[in-house]
Parts: sequence; C-alpha cells; structure tokens
Amino acid sequence: MPYEILEFHDIPNEIAKKILKEYIKKVSSYDIVPELVHVTIDYLNNVSKCDSEAVEAIYKSLKNYNLKDATVSIILNILPRSLEELKTLLIFEDSVPDDTILNKIIETINQYCQQQ
Repeated sequence: MPYEILEFHDIPNEIAKKILKEYIKKVSSYDIVPELVHVTIDYLNNVSKCDSEAVEAIYKSLKNYNLKDATVSIILNILPRSLEELKTLLIFEDSVPDDTILNKIIETINQYCQQQ
C-alpha cells in the first residue's frame, strides 16, 4: 500500500513516540508492525527526558512565542536548563527573542519537566 505525504512538520521526540505508539495499536491487529518502528520507539524511549503530556503542554506554550516548528522541536528534545544553552538552540530563528521571553521559556520547561 503506497503512502502519500500530505504535510511535513518538525515535531519533538515525545510527540513522534506517541504517534508511533498509536500506529502500532492500529496495525498490530494485522501482525505487521515493521521492525524499524520498534527500533525507533526503543531509541525514543532511551532519549526521553520528559513525559509526552508535559511536552505537549510546553509545545503549546512555546508556539505562543512565534518560534518556528524546528526551533520548538529542538528545544523540546534538548530541554535546556540555562539561558546560554537555550540561545544556542535558536539557530533557525530570524531574530533572537529578548532575555525576558527566553527566561519564560526556561521557567516553562522547569515547571513541566523536573531536572534529572
């Protein structure tokens, strides 16, 4: 069965993992879950830093700052804990938001995802 890509979005690891788990639920009844899907989920489980509900909440919050999807995804995959670390992840942005906004982003991350 051929697939057609309708849209492309940069998404964080946790959302990708959630989508793949939903995919497995749908196709597992057919007994044809590709090995690549299992390997990808294993990888995503190993690199997870926060649960998917928290990542989705942070994602919605970061979208309010008019950041590009790629930037939001990078931030959510890395979960920076300092202003300097966050600034290095803003490479796709045309202009860097001021430190007030960046501090709010760090606060939001810390609110939803406890440091490990």
